[in-house]
Amino acid sequence: MEKKDVRKVMKKYGRAWENLDVGLLLECFTSKGVYHESPISKPHKGHKAIKKFWNEEIADHTKNIKFTLGRCYVSDDKKTGFAEWRCINNFKGRKDTMVGIMLLKMRGEKITYLNEYWNTKTEIVT
Repeated sequence: MEKKDVRKVMKKYGRAWENLDVGLLLECFTSKGVYHESPISKPHKGHKAIKKFWNEEIADHTKNIKFTLGRCYVSDDKKTGFAEWRCINNFKGRKDTMVGIMLLKMRGEKITYLNEYWNTKTEIVT
Protein backbone atom coordinates (compact mmCIF):
# COMPACT_ATOMS: atom_id res chain seq x y z
CA MET A 1 0.00 0.00 0.00
CA GLU A 2 1.22 3.47 -0.90
CA LYS A 3 0.10 6.88 0.35
CA LYS A 4 -1.46 7.60 -3.07
CA ASP A 5 -3.65 4.47 -2.68
CA VAL A 6 -4.94 5.68 0.68
CA ARG A 7 -5.60 9.18 -0.67
CA LYS A 8 -7.44 7.84 -3.74
CA VAL A 9 -9.78 5.53 -1.84
CA MET A 10 -10.43 8.12 0.88
CA LYS A 11 -11.35 10.77 -1.69
CA LYS A 12 -13.85 8.30 -3.14
CA TYR A 13 -15.11 7.51 0.38
CA GLY A 14 -15.56 11.27 0.98
CA ARG A 15 -17.55 11.69 -2.25
CA ALA A 16 -19.75 8.75 -1.22
CA TRP A 17 -20.39 10.36 2.16
CA GLU A 18 -21.12 13.82 0.71
CA ASN A 19 -23.53 12.38 -1.86
CA LEU A 20 -24.98 9.69 0.44
CA ASP A 21 -24.11 7.25 -2.33
CA VAL A 22 -24.02 3.77 -0.82
CA GLY A 23 -23.09 2.24 -4.18
CA LEU A 24 -19.98 4.41 -4.39
CA LEU A 25 -19.20 3.65 -0.75
CA LEU A 26 -19.34 -0.09 -1.42
CA GLU A 27 -16.95 0.38 -4.36
CA CYS A 28 -14.37 1.44 -1.76
CA PHE A 29 -14.55 -1.95 0.02
CA THR A 30 -13.81 -5.53 -0.96
CA SER A 31 -16.94 -7.71 -0.86
CA LYS A 32 -15.92 -9.02 2.57
CA GLY A 33 -14.53 -5.70 3.79
CA VAL A 34 -15.10 -4.56 7.36
CA TYR A 35 -16.38 -1.09 8.28
CA HIS A 36 -15.91 -0.24 11.93
CA GLU A 37 -17.51 3.14 12.60
CA SER A 38 -15.81 3.38 16.00
CA PRO A 39 -13.58 1.15 18.11
CA ILE A 40 -16.43 0.81 20.61
CA SER A 41 -19.13 -0.08 18.08
CA LYS A 42 -19.97 -3.35 16.38
CA PRO A 43 -18.07 -3.84 13.10
CA HIS A 44 -20.10 -4.23 9.89
CA LYS A 45 -18.73 -7.11 7.83
CA GLY A 46 -19.35 -7.41 4.09
CA HIS A 47 -21.27 -5.29 1.62
CA LYS A 48 -24.71 -6.31 2.89
CA ALA A 49 -23.98 -5.26 6.49
CA ILE A 50 -22.16 -2.07 5.45
CA LYS A 51 -25.06 -1.09 3.18
CA LYS A 52 -27.64 -1.74 5.92
CA PHE A 53 -25.71 0.34 8.47
CA TRP A 54 -25.01 3.14 6.02
CA ASN A 55 -28.63 3.41 4.85
CA GLU A 56 -30.18 3.19 8.33
CA GLU A 57 -27.70 5.25 10.34
CA ILE A 58 -26.12 7.68 7.89
CA ALA A 59 -28.26 8.25 4.79
CA ASP A 60 -31.58 8.39 6.64
CA HIS A 61 -30.39 10.99 9.17
CA THR A 62 -27.58 13.07 7.63
CA LYS A 63 -27.75 16.13 5.36
CA ASN A 64 -25.53 18.94 4.09
CA ILE A 65 -22.33 16.93 4.29
CA LYS A 66 -18.93 18.47 3.61
CA PHE A 67 -16.04 16.01 3.87
CA THR A 68 -12.43 17.20 3.80
CA LEU A 69 -9.54 14.79 3.53
CA GLY A 70 -6.39 15.79 5.40
CA ARG A 71 -2.99 14.14 5.46
CA CYS A 72 -2.53 10.48 4.65
CA TYR A 73 0.14 8.13 5.94
CA VAL A 74 1.29 4.55 5.46
CA SER A 75 3.12 2.44 8.04
CA ASP A 76 6.73 1.50 7.33
CA ASP A 77 5.70 -2.09 6.57
CA LYS A 78 3.11 -0.79 4.02
CA LYS A 79 0.32 -2.83 5.68
CA THR A 80 -1.64 -0.05 7.39
CA GLY A 81 -2.86 3.30 6.09
CA PHE A 82 -4.05 6.30 8.05
CA ALA A 83 -6.11 9.25 6.84
CA GLU A 84 -6.96 12.44 8.71
CA TRP A 85 -10.40 13.86 7.93
CA ARG A 86 -12.98 16.48 8.86
CA CYS A 87 -16.71 16.40 8.22
CA ILE A 88 -19.38 19.02 8.82
CA ASN A 89 -22.99 17.87 8.53
CA ASN A 90 -26.50 18.05 9.89
CA PHE A 91 -27.38 14.88 11.77
CA LYS A 92 -30.75 14.27 13.44
CA GLY A 93 -31.52 17.98 13.89
CA ARG A 94 -28.09 19.13 14.99
CA LYS A 95 -24.98 20.49 13.29
CA ASP A 96 -21.93 18.30 13.85
CA THR A 97 -18.32 19.11 13.18
CA MET A 98 -16.39 15.86 13.25
CA VAL A 99 -12.63 15.39 13.08
CA GLY A 100 -10.84 12.10 13.10
CA ILE A 101 -8.50 9.59 11.64
CA MET A 102 -9.24 6.40 9.76
CA LEU A 103 -7.07 3.36 10.08
CA LEU A 104 -7.32 1.09 7.08
CA LYS A 105 -5.97 -2.03 5.45
CA MET A 106 -6.28 -2.53 1.73
CA ARG A 107 -6.06 -5.13 -1.00
CA GLY A 108 -5.23 -3.38 -4.24
CA GLU A 109 -7.37 -0.25 -4.43
CA LYS A 110 -10.08 -1.51 -2.06
CA ILE A 111 -10.44 -1.42 1.70
CA THR A 112 -10.45 -4.73 3.55
CA TYR A 113 -10.71 -3.11 7.00
CA LEU A 114 -11.52 0.43 8.10
CA ASN A 115 -11.82 1.74 11.65
CA GLU A 116 -12.73 5.35 12.40
CA TYR A 117 -11.51 7.23 15.44
CA TRP A 118 -13.31 10.56 15.72
CA ASN A 119 -14.52 13.35 17.94
CA THR A 120 -17.59 15.54 17.44
CA LYS A 121 -18.54 19.07 18.37
CA THR A 122 -22.31 19.46 18.27
CA GLU A 123 -24.50 22.54 17.91
CA ILE A 124 -28.29 22.36 18.19
CA VAL A 125 -29.99 23.62 15.02
CA THR A 126 -33.03 25.75 15.77
